Formats: sequence, structure tokens, C-alpha cells
Amino acid sequence: MRKNNILFLLFLPLLFFACSSEKKEEGKKSEVTAKAQSAPYELLLVANKDWLKTETGKAVKDMVETPVEVLPQSEPSFRVTTIEPRSFDGVFRLYSNIVIVDVDKKYTKPEVRKAVNQYARPQTIIYMCSPDNAGLMTLVQESSQFVLGEFNKNEFAREVAGLSKKYSGNVMRQAKKQFGLEINAPEDVDDIKEGKDFFWAAASKRAFRQNVCIYTLPLQHMTLEMMVAARDSIMKINIPGDREDQWMETDSRTVLPDVVNFNTQTIAVMRGLWGMRHDAMGGPFVSYYFPDSVNNRIIVAEGFVCAPEEKKKPIMRQLEAALQTLVKSDSK
Repeated sequence: MRKNNILFLLFLPLLFFACSSEKKEEGKKSEVTAKAQSAPYELLLVANKDWLKTETGKAVKDMVETPVEVLPQSEPSFRVTTIEPRSFDGVFRLYSNIVIVDVDKKYTKPEVRKAVNQYARPQTIIYMCSPDNAGLMTLVQESSQFVLGEFNKNEFAREVAGLSKKYSGNVMRQAKKQFGLEINAPEDVDDIKEGKDFFWAAASKRAFRQNVCIYTLPLQHMTLEMMVAARDSIMKINIPGDREDQWMETDSRTVLPDVVNFNTQTIAVMRGLWGMRHDAMGGPFVSYYFPDSVNNRIIVAEGFVCAPEEKKKPIMRQLEAALQTLVKSDSK
């Protein structure tokens, strides 16, 4: 869900940090034990190859290759492999993300259906069925956000599972000490800079740099403009450049509001591009806004990257998954 003029309801009287239980799997529990074998952000499209050359077929492929929002360069949401329906067997059934398209007069109406862990775990399959091309085109136009959202949710779950096993001990200790929180940041994000109600952790041993920040704001209703202004004020103080006239700032022309749902909560999100004032350095960022009514504050967890000439999607998605692991610590 996205609106151009959002007054974020971050700040309803709810307790985001009431518990730290894992997300429940959707649908009926599956007994499938085979492990999904595809790489992150790979997707299998099962459809007739001649049909894929039609206008409707191209629309389906374009849908799953939709560019990721707010990156400096265009990068597709998923890397797509296409196969004929008769070839959908064996190793192909172990893909984590699958779209199966069927246009046939046996269907009475266009339909989108989701299956979870049907052949492997974790796995999301989207079936798109229609009696004709016109109906399927309508499905693409009306369901693209749902389809991409389900596959992204599946990929975030995979990233979160990986981070639960291998994460930065330095960031975990700092988050506990300073804010009473736990977060599973990527393991290489280990160089800590502490400020007032703020810390910044960076990956200092890679050619590209993943970064995580946590800071707090007063608990209040905030417009997108207020969120940008608050971010710029905090980053100017805490992330300066090499000269006095250099500091991190938000490119306000690029910011997009969003919301994500996990752990039964709806969390406000801001995505955009950042730059270093009077410098060529910059890249994408994503900020999550967690309401903490008990402590009368908003906890902002942010990931940003500086990765010249690198693909940004996979490292930004890993950072966003890390933000989704934020929970209240059992002990400060």
C-alpha cells in the first residue's frame, strides 16, 4: 500500500515490541521437506514459449522483471528463467519462486492463486489462469503488486533465516547496550560509531559498504516531509564528510513512502537515495519506523549502501531483511 501524501499512523497506541515471536507460515502446514535450490531472487516462469512472445506473455515477463524502486541504476526484481509446462519437473520444482501461467477455455474466469511449499521449502508458487488472453492481461494489471509482494516476502523470509544463523555480534551488542534491542545485521557490518541516541555500523572490510543505523525520534505523527527533515538533521550531526561542508543528506526528490507487514504489525517505511553534500558519494537507503509507546519514542532502523559499480539490489535487500529482525531484547 502506498499513498503520495501519507500521514503515517506509526504512532497509534500499540506496542510493537510486545513480543519477538517468529512469523507464522501462511496456509496449511506442509509436510514437504525438500530444500529450495534456486539462488536468491531467481524466479521460474512456466508458460508456453510461443505464448510468451505475445503481448500478454511479454506483459507477464515484464511484471516479474519490474525494476526495483529507488536504486541508482535499473535492476530487475527477479532474474527469470522460462520453461515449457511439459518440462516442469525434477530440479525445476525446487525453485523458491515460481509463476505458472495457463490460458485455456476450461477456466470460467481469470484467477490468481498462491501455493506455499508445494514442492520445496521455502517456496511460493503463483498460478495465473484464464480462459483467454484478455482475462490474463487483466490479471497482470490488477495483481502485479500482489504477485511481486508475495515473492519479495518469500525472499525476505529466506534472508531473515540466513541472518538468524550468521550475524554481526558487534551490532547486536551495541543495539542491546544503547537501545535495549536485538537486530541481526550482516556479519561484516562490525565497525561501530556511537552518538547520542544514535549508532552507525559499517562493513569496513569489503569493496562495497553496507551500513546500519539506529536512532530515535519523539513519538508523534509524522508526514513524509517531517521524516526527511528529521533524517537530514540526525545524519548531518552523526555522518559528516572529510570537510566541514560535507555531510550525508537525503535526495528528497527520490523518497517514497511505503508500509510493510510482519510480526502482525504494520510498519512505516521510507526509501530513497542519499548523497554526501559537496561530494559525489551516494547510494540507496531504506528506513523502518517502529513505534515504541512504552518509551514514548519512535525507533528508526536504517540500512544504506555505498557500492560504486556494484549491483545494489541484493545488498539492499539483505539490509532490509536485517531491519525486519529488530525486536526488544530480553535484557538491556
